[in-house]
Amino acid sequence: MSIITYAAYSNSDEIRYNSSSGGVFSELAKYVYNLNGVVVGAAFDDGFKSVSHILTNSIGDLDKLTTSKYVQSHFHIQHDIEEKLKDGKVVLCCGTPCQIAGLKHYLKNDYDNLITIDFVCHGTPVQTIWKKYIEWQEEKNGEKVTFVNFRSKENGWSNYLLLLLLFESGKRYSQTCDKDPYMQLFLQNVCLSKGCFNCQFKGENSYSDITLGDFWGIDSIAPELNDGKGISLVSVKTEKGVEILETIKDKLFLKTMDENLAYYYNSAAINSVKKPKSYDAFFDDLDLLPFDKLAKKYISKPKLKERLKKYKIVKLGIKLKNIILKG
Repeated sequence: MSIITYAAYSNSDEIRYNSSSGGVFSELAKYVYNLNGVVVGAAFDDGFKSVSHILTNSIGDLDKLTTSKYVQSHFHIQHDIEEKLKDGKVVLCCGTPCQIAGLKHYLKNDYDNLITIDFVCHGTPVQTIWKKYIEWQEEKNGEKVTFVNFRSKENGWSNYLLLLLLFESGKRYSQTCDKDPYMQLFLQNVCLSKGCFNCQFKGENSYSDITLGDFWGIDSIAPELNDGKGISLVSVKTEKGVEILETIKDKLFLKTMDENLAYYYNSAAINSVKKPKSYDAFFDDLDLLPFDKLAKKYISKPKLKERLKKYKIVKLGIKLKNIILKG
């Protein structure tokens, strides 16, 4: 079947606020829980120092699975998923495109009671660098991390705080992606898994029923849809995906969108990121240097030409603003 692309979000403001984008995954998960089914997703473990996929069968566990985790997760539950499927349980599994492909390869059979979701994936940082980062934050602050949210919407969806940490005393750390060192390494592709630079499971090569992501570019395509609370890009690729979305459509706002336009602003859905020149050297140093020294050594500073370009754009904007104000 042809891919059907939507802009979508949950009709529940609470679900949207607690989700990274529009809350579509949460609505799908709630539906499966209500069928006495199982939902599989990524959750923090080991004192927030690592991420693993877990099986859940209660809506009370949903908070563990929601929101983005910009860390490669351990995915070692294929056998447990298979057992649930053989028992006749409906299983909803959400993972990276490569994880869903690996699960399908492991299962071999195409189970009618399996629903698979992947997401628009920039790439996954290795767990080692995330563990070093958390340990560095704990050492610097003198206390343990008790909460992590990569995508807090305290300032809205478009202006989200990219990385919010809470500590034992209630002390908090929040920072945007252009200032936090972990997120800088992530966005500069230095700490990603090697396979991310030649991903074989993007776009039409995805093995999932549904692909989810943030609908970046919505302000250019349909600005009237952006109320600042989060909006999802939803690509439905199988008849099973069509059926499950139809079942929960009363829980969602759904608007059909042009696929080419949607992916124009979300190129990570179809293109792999580029491997930086410093990649191999970074991994040579990963076990040798503490986090702060790694970050200082490998976070690239903007080139002079790029800084000048940005300066000229800002300067032009100020000039135009002054002209408008003077009439």
